[in-house]
Amino acid sequence: MKLIEISQSTCVGCRLCMEICSLVKEGECSATKARIRIFRDEEFGNNLVSLCIQCAEVYCIKSCRDNALTRHPETGAVLLDENLCTGCKACVTACPVGGISYHEEKGIIVKCDLCGGDPECVKVCSRGAITLKDTNFDSPDRRLFMRETGKLVRKLTNKKYQGKPVSEVIGIPGG
Repeated sequence: MKLIEISQSTCVGCRLCMEICSLVKEGECSATKARIRIFRDEEFGNNLVSLCIQCAEVYCIKSCRDNALTRHPETGAVLLDENLCTGCKACVTACPVGGISYHEEKGIIVKCDLCGGDPECVKVCSRGAITLKDTNFDSPDRRLFMRETGKLVRKLTNKKYQGKPVSEVIGIPGG
C-alpha cells in the first residue's frame, strides 16, 4: 500500500505543501485550511511536519461517535464524511500525531485523505521530505515516526503555543 512518509530532518519549512493542500481542498491558499501543517520549533530550530499518517490503530475512527470516519479499502486513507461529522473533535484529541484539525468555518474536522491516492503535497516537495512509499500501516518506521512526532506535536501545540491561532504557530501572518 502506498502511504505518505515524512523525513522531518529534510523539511526546510517552505510550506509549499500547505499551500497546494489548501488550494486543492479549499480552493484558496490558506495555511489554516491545509490538511498538512508545518510547526517551527524555535527551541531547536527545526521544522515539524504534521499530517494524518493513516495509522494502523485508527484511534480517530474508534473515537468518532458519529461514524463519520472510515478507511478506504484501496488507498488505505481514513476518509471523512462531512455530512456525518458534528465537529465534536473527539478524533482531534485521539490522534497521536496531531494530524486532524478543526475547520472553524465549516464546523467540522479536516484531515489528509491522500488526495485519492495521488497526494499533491508529495508532488511539490522538492526536498523529498514528503514521499509516497510502498509500506504497511504497522511498519516499525511508521510506529517510530508516530511515537516521536506525536511527542513533538503535543509539546509544540499544548505547551509552547497554547491558545495561539494556527497561523501564529506556523509563522504565517494572517493565515
